[in-house]
Amino acid sequence: MPGTTADGRGAPAGDGAPPPRWSVTLRPLGYLVVGVVWTAIWLIAVLLLVGSVPYLAFVDSASLVAGVEDRLSDPLGALGLLVVALPVLALAVGAGGWHVLTASWPLAVLSFVYVGRGLDRRYRGEKLSYTTHGAWGSTFGPPTLAGVALSLQPVRPSPFTDRVMRYYAAGWTVDGRTVLAMLPAGLAWPFAVAALVPGVSGTVHLVAAVVAVGLLLTSFVLGVRAFRRRFSGAADAAPDDRPLTALTPDERRARLAHLERQRRARLARGGPGDA
Repeated sequence: MPGTTADGRGAPAGDGAPPPRWSVTLRPLGYLVVGVVWTAIWLIAVLLLVGSVPYLAFVDSASLVAGVEDRLSDPLGALGLLVVALPVLALAVGAGGWHVLTASWPLAVLSFVYVGRGLDRRYRGEKLSYTTHGAWGSTFGPPTLAGVALSLQPVRPSPFTDRVMRYYAAGWTVDGRTVLAMLPAGLAWPFAVAALVPGVSGTVHLVAAVVAVGLLLTSFVLGVRAFRRRFSGAADAAPDDRPLTALTPDERRARLAHLERQRRARLARGGPGDA
C-alpha cells in the first residue's frame, strides 16, 4: 500500500522493478512529448468551445437567425428544439465539454511533473508512472477488451499530484451529479451566441447575455458542490472493514487517502510512522 518515505516522497507502487537504462535516458523527452500533446488537446477543446460562439454569431449569422425563427414559428419545430435539441446540446456542450477539458489538462500536468522527476537523480532507479484499466461503463473512452487505460498515474504520489489526480478522476470517470451540474453551462452556449449575433434587438442581446452568465454561474456553483461532495466527503469518511478487492477504485483511493492522513497526523504528533 503506497505510503511516504522519510524525505516526504510517496512510496513506490507496483513491483518496484527498475526501468531499463535506455528508458531512464529517454523518458524525460517522452513525457515532454506526451505533455505537449495533451496540452494541445486541451487548447483545441477550449478553442472549439469558446471560439465557436463568436464564429456562429458572426459567420453566416443571417442563416442562423432565419433557421431558428423558422423552427420557432412551427409548433412541431419549436417542440423538437425545446425537448430534443436543447437537452442534447446541453449534454454535449456542458457535460461533454467538462469531461474533455478535465480529462486532458491533468494528464498534461502529470506529464510535466514526470519530466522534472525524470531529470532528478533520486528517481533514476524507479518507474515514474503506471497504468490501470477502468471497469466497463465506469470511465470515458473507446471500449477495449481490458477496459479503458488510465495511464500516467504517479508511482510516488505527493500532495500536489493527489490534487491533480482528483481532477483526473473527475474527468475520466462518470458521476451523475457532475453531469447534471454541467447541463446549465451547456444551455448557456446558445444564449451566448444569441448575445452576440447581429440582426436582433438590443433587448435580446441583453437578456441572452444575462441568462448565459446566470447559467454559467449556476453550473459553477453546482459543479463545486458536486466535486466537494464526491471527493472531500468520501475522503473524510472512515474506511470500512471490507477487503481492498471488494472496493471500487474510488473507494480504494478514499481508503488510501484516509490512511495517509492518519499517518501524517501521527507524525505531526510525534508518534510512530512509516519510514
